[in-house]
Amino acid sequence: MMKKLRALSGRRGAGRSDMDAEKIDRLVSTILAGDSGQAADPAGGSADEEVHELLHLIASIRQVGTSDPPLPEPGVDTIMGALERAARDEPRPGAWRAFLGMVAGFLACALTLGSGLLLLGGTGYPGPSEAVATPVLAAAVASLAALASVLVHMRAQLRRPILPLLVLVTLGIGACGPKLPGRSTVEVEIAPSALTTFQEGDELWGVRDIVESGDVIWVLTGAAPFLRAYDRSGRVLADIGRSGEGPGELLNPWILSATGSSGGVVAWDLATRRRSLFDAQGNFVTSTPSPIIRESIRADIRSVTFGDPFRVVDDNTGIWTASYPGGITRGDDFWGGRIVRHAHADSEPTVVVDFAVDLPGAASPSRVPAMGLAPVPLWDRCADDLLAVLDPVDRSLHLYRPGGTKVRQITLPWAGRPLSQEERLGYVRGMMRNETRGTNVSDDEIERAATEMLARAGNHLAAEVPVGIDLRCSPGRIWIQEFDGSFPPLGYGRTWWTVVLDDAGPQFQRVLFPDGFTPFRLTDSVAVGVMTDSSELQRVAVLPLATVTPVPMPARQIFP
Repeated sequence: MMKKLRALSGRRGAGRSDMDAEKIDRLVSTILAGDSGQAADPAGGSADEEVHELLHLIASIRQVGTSDPPLPEPGVDTIMGALERAARDEPRPGAWRAFLGMVAGFLACALTLGSGLLLLGGTGYPGPSEAVATPVLAAAVASLAALASVLVHMRAQLRRPILPLLVLVTLGIGACGPKLPGRSTVEVEIAPSALTTFQEGDELWGVRDIVESGDVIWVLTGAAPFLRAYDRSGRVLADIGRSGEGPGELLNPWILSATGSSGGVVAWDLATRRRSLFDAQGNFVTSTPSPIIRESIRADIRSVTFGDPFRVVDDNTGIWTASYPGGITRGDDFWGGRIVRHAHADSEPTVVVDFAVDLPGAASPSRVPAMGLAPVPLWDRCADDLLAVLDPVDRSLHLYRPGGTKVRQITLPWAGRPLSQEERLGYVRGMMRNETRGTNVSDDEIERAATEMLARAGNHLAAEVPVGIDLRCSPGRIWIQEFDGSFPPLGYGRTWWTVVLDDAGPQFQRVLFPDGFTPFRLTDSVAVGVMTDSSELQRVAVLPLATVTPVPMPARQIFP
């Protein structure tokens, strides 16, 4: 009988009573506790008829527990019917439930406010917002859910209007919260059919640079004849550049620069330290000593790590290049470099940016000196008198004026990831194949040696994928190539990020070029580069960029 009564006390919707809630709760608890004396009216007045009836029932129930003969079934039905009339839907909350509800409500408000501030950048938190906003927002929603669960146990009159409100607030947080960087990026893939490939002439190999000068497209390779000129339709105009150190001859040219609208070109020779000028028809005009002083740089440095120690930009403000006083033998040595500008009228160059001093990543504890796949500073000269420098450790883009004044810093919104074991093995395997090229070393031997070397590499390889492996400028836009481990050893794949330098804030987009296409020069409308086949033979290709339009994305900006 007592078991049946206890089950009845927790039953929902068993009946309805107009009695005062405190009297009903006291009567039910009195029946279960076996104490009829606690059922008196606390105000000392006379109880109503239903209370008197229940008191008699309580006495009868107690007699049932002390007597051997069972209570007749009609009597049981009478008792249970009265209890059903007295029972409420659920018990009133105790003091601990009220306290827990208050604490949950406070935490919900605090965490919701905190997540909103972090999402909007109002706290000045120095780290990337996407790393903290998501868990904080989840905690706020969880707190609201906890508050809702507490309110479920409160009286129906309170929870009915509050629970729908909590549902609306929770949905509002998820729907109205700003999108996190990198989560809503529009990706543009350019179809191979958009390419125009130059078919005239023999295929090229080892293209080092391409430049547009007037109506002529000049291509520089690593072997004589070093220079080939095309018109814009892809017709070969000239093949020039004998090997040697005499007038008009080239020994180790690496960089080309345009001479303006005339169609001529300047070839920068690292071996002879001269710059040679050719006109639009390929005729040698003159050569002058290069103002660039070259330190000791490993000859194959561009095949073992990122960075371009041979980049030169010649414009109306002077000659821009990188200087490495300590020389370069491995990737980490790039951090000792400086970008200098040789003004046409000045004898001494101006240091525009010193990587070791001006870039936050140089002193970051997360930067571990590494030999291969190490993130290194990247740079290029942009339009509007700007120099763009990528700090791959701090994950930020820095813009400088020709005099060395820093005018803008943009935090890049895309997140990094750990360098996988297969990507590391691909790098070591590729380096060994380069070193053993032309020998009879089998692929199995290379694989075994690469696996053993990787096991001993330790921190000679980076722990995280570089934020960028190449950087190039076009008018109003900066292009940063994304590391792609499916293209070993250095990950020069088909994906590039673009950063549009809008006054209202930077805009970002992810662009996928056709497989095999490598851009060398980018304008606001076309990319000029090469298509490389499986045998590493190359053809010049032109790709329109009409479909590449930027999309807004949040990014932290710092304006000195």
